[in-house]
Amino acid sequence: MISRRNLNRSLASEKVGLVFYLVIERKGKRMLKPLKLDTKVSLKLVRAIADDTVIPEFYATLSRDLRERGVEPGSKVQVRAKFSPEHEMLDPALKGTRVLCEVDV
Repeated sequence: MISRRNLNRSLASEKVGLVFYLVIERKGKRMLKPLKLDTKVSLKLVRAIADDTVIPEFYATLSRDLRERGVEPGSKVQVRAKFSPEHEMLDPALKGTRVLCEVDV
């Protein structure tokens, strides 16, 4: 039998895929262009971003990493978390794809 505490620890290290979109604004309309960046992070980090409890330096580091991966400086990138069906079984709120934040590169 698995204890609730051990279950929560293993869930925190579960990996979640991140999807990045370049935000393009033209004539008052917003369009999203998918970026070909493949990244997985822990569920603990995704929850911290969604709850806005990460340190401010996180966004600066993310912006710098995006520039290093080829995103043009001055652009805006939307970050989304793509949850798997296993995540939904653990918590019904973790379903499908969810917008986490937008970062100025």
